[in-house]
Amino acid sequence: MLPSTFSPKTRAWFQAAFDEPTPIQREAWPRIQAGEHVLISAPTGAGKSLAAWLPLLDRLHRAPQSGERRVRLLYLSPLRALSRDMAQSMLERMIGPNSGPAEGLSIGLRTGDTSPRERAAQRRRPPDVLLTTPESLFVLLGSRGGRSMLAGVEAVIIDEVHALIENKRGDHLSLSLERLQALVNRPIQRIGLSATARPLERVASFLVGQGRDCRIVDWGAPQSPSLRIETPPLPLGHFAGQLHWAFIEARLIELAEQAGTMLVFCNTRALVERLGHRLADALGEDRVASHHGSLGHDRRQVVEQGLKSGTLKVVVCSSSLELGIDIGPLERVCQIGSCQSINTFRQRAGRARHRPGELGRIHAFPLSLSDRLDLAAMESALDQSDIDPVQPRSISEDVLAQQLLAEVATGEGRIQVLLQRFRRAWPFRALELETLDAVIDMLHDGFVPGRETGRGPLQRLDRDRLEASEWIDRLSLVNAGTIPEWFEYEVISDKGRLLGRLDEEFAFESSPGQVLSLGGQSWRILRIGPGHVEVEASEDEAPNLPFWFGDGAGRSQALSRRVQGIMDASDSQPGELGQWLETSRQQLGRLPSATRIVIERFYDPGGDQHLVLHSLFGARLNRGWGLALRKRFCRGFNFELQAAATDNGVLISLGAVHSFALEDVIRWLTASSIEPVLTQALLDTPIFQTRLRWCANNALAIARRDLRGRVPAQLQRSQTENLIARIFPDQLACLENLSGERRIPDHPLVRQAMRDCLEEHMDLPGLIALYRSIESGTCEVHCVDRQQPSLLSEAMIHAPRSSFLDPAAAEERRTRSFETPARNRGSAATFARPPEELATARGLMSALNQFGYLRVDEGERAGAAASFRGLSSSCAALVVRPDGQRRFWVALERLSQVLAVWPKATIGPFLSRAQRPRPDADADEALARLLLGRVRYLGAGRSGELASETGLPVTTIEAALARLEAEGLLERITEEDEKGSWRERLACQGSAPANRGSGSPSGATR
Repeated sequence: MLPSTFSPKTRAWFQAAFDEPTPIQREAWPRIQAGEHVLISAPTGAGKSLAAWLPLLDRLHRAPQSGERRVRLLYLSPLRALSRDMAQSMLERMIGPNSGPAEGLSIGLRTGDTSPRERAAQRRRPPDVLLTTPESLFVLLGSRGGRSMLAGVEAVIIDEVHALIENKRGDHLSLSLERLQALVNRPIQRIGLSATARPLERVASFLVGQGRDCRIVDWGAPQSPSLRIETPPLPLGHFAGQLHWAFIEARLIELAEQAGTMLVFCNTRALVERLGHRLADALGEDRVASHHGSLGHDRRQVVEQGLKSGTLKVVVCSSSLELGIDIGPLERVCQIGSCQSINTFRQRAGRARHRPGELGRIHAFPLSLSDRLDLAAMESALDQSDIDPVQPRSISEDVLAQQLLAEVATGEGRIQVLLQRFRRAWPFRALELETLDAVIDMLHDGFVPGRETGRGPLQRLDRDRLEASEWIDRLSLVNAGTIPEWFEYEVISDKGRLLGRLDEEFAFESSPGQVLSLGGQSWRILRIGPGHVEVEASEDEAPNLPFWFGDGAGRSQALSRRVQGIMDASDSQPGELGQWLETSRQQLGRLPSATRIVIERFYDPGGDQHLVLHSLFGARLNRGWGLALRKRFCRGFNFELQAAATDNGVLISLGAVHSFALEDVIRWLTASSIEPVLTQALLDTPIFQTRLRWCANNALAIARRDLRGRVPAQLQRSQTENLIARIFPDQLACLENLSGERRIPDHPLVRQAMRDCLEEHMDLPGLIALYRSIESGTCEVHCVDRQQPSLLSEAMIHAPRSSFLDPAAAEERRTRSFETPARNRGSAATFARPPEELATARGLMSALNQFGYLRVDEGERAGAAASFRGLSSSCAALVVRPDGQRRFWVALERLSQVLAVWPKATIGPFLSRAQRPRPDADADEALARLLLGRVRYLGAGRSGELASETGLPVTTIEAALARLEAEGLLERITEEDEKGSWRERLACQGSAPANRGSGSPSGATR
């Protein structure tokens, strides 16, 4: 039963519709009825929506408005579909005639899909309840009619708060709410609905702003959904092959045939299209559909209604359906591949059995061993009620610029008033006057200091007053919000209907006549124009599947900690996962963990070396580490490297000439040097320019849309380059004209773009903290040299395109060498001839040319004395005596090197002046060439032993060996029984220790 504080009509309606209130409703209703700000945090299916709506609608119904009509209750959600769904499902039941507790109240929906006719009707007669999105709220606040509609708002419901708090959309919304509060000029009650989040105090502060109290209604520890990990009957690999995909498809079909409907979540839109097409072939196109953010509004709505009504059995989707849209009595959810966030996984699992008192159910299909590791970590997190904590954010200066322009354009130009208003928004609570002044100066200067002063979108009238340009109000309305522009091509049907969007690169590669699949339907391309693709329906059975490129957020910190825990307890992991980790431990000696980084070096069949830093701290941190190390390599070796970063490490592909001590890698960066190195490395990538364009879009420096419509992609790119050339000239300068590092200007847009790159796309603070722990000794660094990649490194070799840190295309990656059998290829095969017997003249001559010299006793033990006498008689080979103790056999071809090292050596037989070669000019280079040959002969050599047999100082020998190491020709041996020795660096050489001083070349008959 409802409390008596509700009206009789509301109590009667509730009793007819429900059995009892849920615990979260019982706790929330009295707080909301008392007028408090309330944050309701509970898992999916706990009855949050009714907890917020019922008391507010009951209040509106009891006190109908008189006089001028205005919106009284505002509902905000991050998705248009969620607002539409709320209007069509819950509110129609509650507000409908002769049935609901709020009979007679009017509702309106205002999103980007709302027609001009509906908008005009809303202005003439504002609804009592308006459902909208953050961007549409901004538009309403910027228009005269919209402000008039909203001037009577009494309460605001913000749904899915957890989806807004950690991004710029949330920053933008927080300022819009403060502008709304200033417009109404009386307290507006704020109600927030959130999935389970921590810390709730931070979420509550975001909801209500600075200086306001908020009551938290918390469900408590999150409930764990039912999780089943679906593995194929064959071993998992580092990517899913045909047999693996056949298992996934067969299992999905089996689940789909059971009672109820099913959602299948995929991590990419391309996989949604591919899997949706395959399932539609098996189950029928009338029972399967695809749903993702690049589909048109009409198609998405048809799919949602089909799932809700039960006419669709399976919907394959991306993140587009993970929030709380009502899609009917869904029975099960499937996740293809790993999910990189605990909160997202909980949200997706909660879509199944979305009813009070029931637990979600999810089937997870790992596509690789790395996915299996992530799912084991996810299982551990769910069992222990773990969630991803809300991360703090810095002030977004580009968002501040957009809201500042909109506020001044609507008439509020007093700087101190604006400063206090903006500070009441939680993300901007620490806003300093100096920061606001810098943004104002940028807008006053037309974004370019000293060039367009006074011609910008904002004019400074005096120290405390601002005025906006005449055109800025219209420009801000058509460019509302902060959603990034990815330059997608619109797909338009031959009847003029928007079907969806395609990635720009896919559109470039397409041609008229080609058939593509979009949303589970086949379409034939008619023509491709600027920014759009015109299509017609097609019955072709073999359409091309589109692709889209995106960022890839990376694994959350909380889930990464769980992965680290799995590594620490690798010996207790069951089945295939345990075997994989145990084999990796044996190969590497130790596994990476929260307090250990493992650095591994190995070779590919082509002779190139690859370096892997096994770091389990997530892709954001590893991206920064990979870029910084790539910059260090570039400066140290004067060579552009290929690199990739995943959640579990960094892969750097090196050339054949790179050589260094593995222990030195970690010392190439320090906690104090990482930021400047990474900053310069970042400027060499497209990431910075893209992020700067997004910031410029937000600040209205570069318009996404103008009064004629969408601004073409190429024009935006050109405008971005022009803007960079004026505010950051070093970024586009010719490298030959730069002396030293690029100088980064103190410009709000540049500052913001750098923060977005370093703190959102990457995790610079986390990387600095990691290096501090390494330098303090709390994090261990374990190094290992291997001839072939470990099992953990094989996962890095098959890293996806989204992990690349350099511009090389997938088909140009050095790691593709591993696709061929592990044997010498190319130049390596040329020099891998089996050595000939030293006892023959031909074999001895070949050995002397290849190995530089042989000690006389070595040659005699090998039975080569007779052969040497024959070569000596023709002066093809000689005896060289550096001093009275040592005697070497040397080929005439190598004599110039020998004389450079031992200029006073005696030679026999006698050579005339014409026959005697001039010593090499570079004695150090000559010694290095001789030692390279000597190490080749011995298989491995110690510097002390080489110094003893040559009579040269140990320091001289070590300097020559280090020179060969730097050239990538020799490497230090790290195995315990040979530690301190040197050997030739060869691809795919055997792992057994080489014999030293054996009297024959390495691998020769002894």
